[in-house]
Amino acid sequence: MKFVILSSLLVVCTLTQVTNQISLSNGFVLNYQIASPNISFTLTGSNKGYVALGFGGSGMDSIDVAAFKWDGTQVVGEDRTNLDNKKKVDLDVNNGCINNLTVDPTSTYDSSTGNWNIIFSRPLNTNEPNCDQIIQADTAQNLAFAIFKDFTWQKHSSSNFWTLTLSSGTQNDPSLSGTQNGPSLSSLLIQYSYYLTLLYMLMIFV
Repeated sequence: MKFVILSSLLVVCTLTQVTNQISLSNGFVLNYQIASPNISFTLTGSNKGYVALGFGGSGMDSIDVAAFKWDGTQVVGEDRTNLDNKKKVDLDVNNGCINNLTVDPTSTYDSSTGNWNIIFSRPLNTNEPNCDQIIQADTAQNLAFAIFKDFTWQKHSSSNFWTLTLSSGTQNDPSLSGTQNGPSLSSLLIQYSYYLTLLYMLMIFV
């Protein structure tokens, strides 16, 4: 009976906690999950050059950029900004800020095919208003995606912009097509460890 109760709890967790998925341009797919104070992403697709996500702004104006390149040994995340509207998306570190992107070391790039699998995260609010946009869950905001022809930071070869809502729950983003994928069992156990412990204690002492 206790096993049934625990199994039921895990099933409920699986149904209520999902990773949202967005179909971007050029065949790229973006998965994201909000777990305040951070948001985590997985970006997959194929391009033999820089790939970049932009938060906020309109076009190149007032935009906060997460750009990714291959340095020959690993995937490198570059936190870039153009919040001053100077038409130059420069590195945050050149504007007195820090790189707030955390790239998972398991991220990969295949130089022969251009296939990317980028896993990274950043705070929703970096507390750097001169360089970074605040990403607000469940609030309509702009998202941009661009690809470059190589790993030289110059004009992108393709870019697209959308207004959408990054959901903190289980709903798909209304402005773009996508599906939802469930999290791993290990992440569920970590996320709900408090409740599982409480339930276990109640089953023992009640």
